[in-house]
Amino acid sequence: MMYYQRMTPTKEDIKKWLKASGKSREWLAEQCGVDKRTLNNWLSVSREVPSKALLIIQRLMTEKISPIPPQVEIDFTDEEWEVISAAMTATQQTFMEFINSAFRNALKDFADIALQNAAKEKEATRKKFTTVETFTASPLEAQGRIIGNIAAGNLADGDTIPQDIWLYRELEKGEYLLRVNGHSMEPSIPDGSVVIMKKYTIPPIPKLGTIVQYHDERGVTLKKLVRRKNPETGKMEYVLHPINPDFGDIEPMDGGKISGIYVETLDRWEKA
Repeated sequence: MMYYQRMTPTKEDIKKWLKASGKSREWLAEQCGVDKRTLNNWLSVSREVPSKALLIIQRLMTEKISPIPPQVEIDFTDEEWEVISAAMTATQQTFMEFINSAFRNALKDFADIALQNAAKEKEATRKKFTTVETFTASPLEAQGRIIGNIAAGNLADGDTIPQDIWLYRELEKGEYLLRVNGHSMEPSIPDGSVVIMKKYTIPPIPKLGTIVQYHDERGVTLKKLVRRKNPETGKMEYVLHPINPDFGDIEPMDGGKISGIYVETLDRWEKA
C-alpha cells in the first residue's frame, strides 16, 4: 500500500485507505470535525480537500494518532496552520502531541493566574476588615416597614407579616423593604438581610445582571437576570441566576413577572 507514503494524500489515496482500513466516511468526517456531507463534497471530483483536513487525514493514515474528539472544532487560518506546522517540525511532535502540549501550558498559565488572583482577593479581604480610619455612621432617623419576606433559593410563597424598623434614610417613591430568606444570593446578600427594592412596572426587560424580584404561579424569588444558550434549541433565553454557585438557575415561566428591582442591602437597622 504505497499510497500511505505520499507526503500529501490524493482523494484516491484517501478512498483506498478508507476501504483497506475498514473505516467509514462518517468516522473520517468526525475526525475532521465536519459532517459526512461535507466530506463527500471534499472527495468529489469538483471540490478540493482543505489543507487543514489534509493534515489531519495524512496523520491518521501514517501515524494512527488518537482521533480528535467530535466536540472539538478546529478552525485555524492558513497563516496559523503555517505557524503550527513549523512548530511541529521544530519540536518533532505530532499534531495531537502539539495540541496536548499547548493545552497543558495553557492550564498551567491559568492555574498561575488563579493563584495570583486568589492571593490578591485574600489581601483585599484582609484590608477590608482592617480599620484605617474612624467615621461616624449615619443616624437611624427614618422609619420604614418591612412588608414581607422574599425567598433567596427556590420559588416560594412570600411572608406578608409586616415589621416597622428604623433605617438611615427615607424610602424614595416606589421603594419598599423586604427580608431575604435563603442563601442563594450569598455572599452579596446574606440570609436574613433587609433589602430595599423598587417597584418595576415599565417595559422593556431590565438590563442583564440586574437583581430582580420575580414571581409566577410557583412563588416569588430574588435572583440575577441573565441570558444563556439553550443547549437543545441553540437560542438565547432569559434565566434567573443565583450568586451562590451551590444553587441552580431557575427558568421563568410564561405568565411570570418581574415586579421589583434590587436597590441595596441595609447594613444597619433597628426595630421601631
